[in-house]
Amino acid sequence: MTTQATPPENILIVGGGSAGWMTASIFLQSLGASGSKITLIESANIPSIGVGEGTTPLFKRFLNFLNIPEAEFMTACKATFKLGINFPGWTSSEEFETYFHPFAAPGHNQYEQDFFNNCHLRRQGQFPNTNSSDYFFNSELAAQSKAPHGPPPSDSNATDYAYHFDTALLAVFLKKRCIEQGINYVSDDVSDVVLKDNGDISHIISAENGDIAADLFIDCTGFRRLLIGKMPDTDTLSYKPRLFNDSASVIRTAVHDNVDFPPLTESRAMKCGWAWRIPIGSKISWGYVHSADYTSQEDAEQELRDLIGEDAVDIPALHIKLQTGRVSKHWNNNCLAIGLSQGFIEPLEATALALTQFTINRFVTHFSRGDYQATYRDHFNDIINEAFDCTVDYIQLHYKLNSREDSAYWRDCRANENITDTQRAVLAGWDDTSVDFISVLKEQVHRSSYAPYSWYCILAGMGRFNEVGKSKPRSEMVNPYNDEVSSFYDHRQYLNKLNNH
Repeated sequence: MTTQATPPENILIVGGGSAGWMTASIFLQSLGASGSKITLIESANIPSIGVGEGTTPLFKRFLNFLNIPEAEFMTACKATFKLGINFPGWTSSEEFETYFHPFAAPGHNQYEQDFFNNCHLRRQGQFPNTNSSDYFFNSELAAQSKAPHGPPPSDSNATDYAYHFDTALLAVFLKKRCIEQGINYVSDDVSDVVLKDNGDISHIISAENGDIAADLFIDCTGFRRLLIGKMPDTDTLSYKPRLFNDSASVIRTAVHDNVDFPPLTESRAMKCGWAWRIPIGSKISWGYVHSADYTSQEDAEQELRDLIGEDAVDIPALHIKLQTGRVSKHWNNNCLAIGLSQGFIEPLEATALALTQFTINRFVTHFSRGDYQATYRDHFNDIINEAFDCTVDYIQLHYKLNSREDSAYWRDCRANENITDTQRAVLAGWDDTSVDFISVLKEQVHRSSYAPYSWYCILAGMGRFNEVGKSKPRSEMVNPYNDEVSSFYDHRQYLNKLNNH
């Protein structure tokens, strides 16, 4: 006779915010549905770090899993659509002044191979069009400032897209849903964490509710790492040698009728870092991500204000310190770290919530597969560490490929040799015109969350060609999806329609 495995009786999530409430939402629908009692404790005295967030297309799956209607989420969280990222100013080349990294469109990928072929020809010294904006469906949607929705027979499932939204509103939205679904909610401060002799957490001590015990503890306390920081042998790997940025200055401006409201993130290179521009509801979020080793907080703020112009006058800036790196064991003893408590890369490419979601999903899978024991704990940690490190490989490539000469920051980023063997192999494979680059990618980055077209976009978009300097204009062409995209709904009008319902 076999006994059916059951999940832990009590699970305690410590910390709210986007990480805590995303965890609670998924746990309620998975572990909670199997019998676990889910409790979340958060402090009313600790502000959220979130200032406005971009996501990846993985977030669509989060909404689908929870059966949350897109319109309901977008209205509640002041969300806008995100079809990709524009990167102006990362090179000194007039030809490669900017490039666009679109999200994939599985139902509209018939011109992807043409893009690959032309990149190969350009690597060999010819001059075909290698502008990613001229080949991809989402590039044309973004260029025409369209929403990823159109009249029938258009199908939004044929394209991947993401969202921009206010993370504080996301936490409020998910919190309300979780409380309605029966989560045990506690508003209190954690004053101590008590361990057993074997290193497991026995209970936490709260200021007003006393001891709270559980079988499994989830650390969503951000950079404070109140729980995972107590676990034995939890080392932290810093990404600072590879990614110099450790600070961000943020300003939110109002949206006027004449303000551009594109369905994309702009990541503009600045003197000592880069600045995001993200449309969120009635605001535009601006943030200058920079390194304190190369510029002061005051100079960074002024540079951001100069970029924004008059709209930033009299609006105070928020200054944030970033900790780039990850823990070595995200699941350690009976504690799991989620969100900033497990690690953070940097805002470029907006991977934070994607890694949070990836971690939650993989934990639920491995935990249940192992009969709710630690059977696959080491394997899980290896997978999450690889996800973080592979993401850093792609993000660091932006800095390594820059060709700016206006500051020591950019020269040092380009000269930085703290790169991985994977990055070296990718660059060497691209530079060697006799090599089939697709084969290089299949060998080197098959575990990366970035598909082959993403690597082509960044290498071609940053002008990594042997003949750079022998300036020759790229040939002009019209995106083949131009006519189809023209029938899609205007981005801003679509959002206004949602908000007026």
